[in-house]
Amino acid sequence: MISTESLICKLQDCFNKKESYLLLFSGGFDSSAVLGVLKKAQINVKPIWVDNGMNRMAAQDVQIQASVLGAENLEIIQINPDSKTKANPVDRCYVCKLAILKAVADRGLVMLDGTNASDSKVYRPGSKALKEMKVQSPLMQCGIDGPQAKEIALALGARTDIAGLESCLATRINYNLEITEERITTIRDIERYIINKTEDYTTRCRMDSLEHLRIEITSPDSFALLSQHEHREKLSQLNNLTTFLTMDLKPYRLNEHDKKI
Repeated sequence: MISTESLICKLQDCFNKKESYLLLFSGGFDSSAVLGVLKKAQINVKPIWVDNGMNRMAAQDVQIQASVLGAENLEIIQINPDSKTKANPVDRCYVCKLAILKAVADRGLVMLDGTNASDSKVYRPGSKALKEMKVQSPLMQCGIDGPQAKEIALALGARTDIAGLESCLATRINYNLEITEERITTIRDIERYIINKTEDYTTRCRMDSLEHLRIEITSPDSFALLSQHEHREKLSQLNNLTTFLTMDLKPYRLNEHDKKI
C-alpha cells in the first residue's frame, strides 16, 4: 500500500516548478489535494471558484478551505447559467463545464482541475469540455483515485466539514426538467438541513419528476433520525416544489438516471 507521503511526492512530480497554474478550485477533496500539493511545493498557483448558483457549498466555505491549504488569493467569479444549461439536457455537465471554463480562460496560465482517476469509470460528459479547453487533470494523469486524493487533502490540512459539502445540485434534477433557482434553492436547503442534523454528507435530494422529491441517505442512524416527526415536519416545510417528498429505502448511490443513457 502506497503511503500518503509517497502520493504527495508522486503528485508533486507532475508539476513544472517554473510554470504558473490556474486551478479550478471547488473546495472538495480532489481540488484541495491539488492545491495543497502546489502550495507545499511553493509552485505559483491561482485558485478560482466559479459560482454559477448551483453549488451546495457557499463562497465563505470555499474561501476558508483555500486559506487552510495556504492560498489566500482565491478568486471568486459569478456567472449565470445560460438557457441551454437550464434546459437540463443529458449532456448538461458538458454545457455547464464549458461555460465555466470559458469564464476563466485566456489568462496565460495552464488550467488545472481536480478530476481523479476514478472519474473515468462513470458518466462524465464534462470531460469533453476539459479536453476542448486543454485543461490538465494531474490526479488523473498520476493515476490517483478519489480515496487517495482524499488522503492527500486531509494530510495537507483540508477540512472535512467543508470538503463534504462540495457537490453540484444541478445533478439532482432529472434530465429535461428545467433547472430553476427555486428548485436549486429548495434542494440545497433540504440537503444542508439533513447534513446539519446527521453529518451525512452523502445526502442527496433528487427531483425525479415535477411531483416527486426523493431523499437518499446512507447511515441507518440518519434514516431513523429523519423518521422522527419533528424532522419530517421540517423537511415538509422546506419542500415548496412537489406533492411528494420521500426517503429512499436504498442508500446514496450515483445518479441512477445515468444508467439509462
